[in-house]
Amino acid sequence: MKQEKRRNSRKGLIAAVALVLLLCAAVGGTLAWLTTQTDPVVNTFTPAHVTCRVDEDFSNGSKKDVKIENTSDIDAYIRAAIVVNWADASGNVSAKPVAESDYTMSLNLANSGWVKGSDGYYYYTRPVSPDAPNNFTSVLINSCAPGEGKAPDGYDLQVTILAEAIQSTPADAVTNAWGPVVTSVDSNGALTVTEQSAQ
Repeated sequence: MKQEKRRNSRKGLIAAVALVLLLCAAVGGTLAWLTTQTDPVVNTFTPAHVTCRVDEDFSNGSKKDVKIENTSDIDAYIRAAIVVNWADASGNVSAKPVAESDYTMSLNLANSGWVKGSDGYYYYTRPVSPDAPNNFTSVLINSCAPGEGKAPDGYDLQVTILAEAIQSTPADAVTNAWGPVVTSVDSNGALTVTEQSAQ
């Protein structure tokens, strides 16, 4: 009888140990499952590169066919300022030249995509692709040449085109940067520009 009790207690002990081992394995597996991790996902974001360049034909003291090239890696909007000065060899400027007397300039604004904004900048109202051959605006200045006026001694006529580009997406990038002159972008990407009133 004692032997049978010992055998039953051993069986009970073995069963209890087996049950404990089974529970430990189950809990350990659950903990392992809960703490399993994947390798981190690394997202690399490459910022856009937005630049532009003035393209012109300069010969015989005159500028011709002035347009702007999108040298970015994304579509961009472009605006340009035209600064006309008398300048000496050191870059010093004198009194402002008088249009139609000291110089003549023919702009290409009618149906060209260019609009003169109320801030004096010329805005190209459509995005310009970075891909050739569509990476240029239309011509802004057909021609610009010295007029009959006399330059101050030691000075020459200087016509500088200052161009800026900004990414075309998201649409609010251009309105935030160039607003309030650029008021909106339509569904085709065309800018609405507050134009300079006729003087």
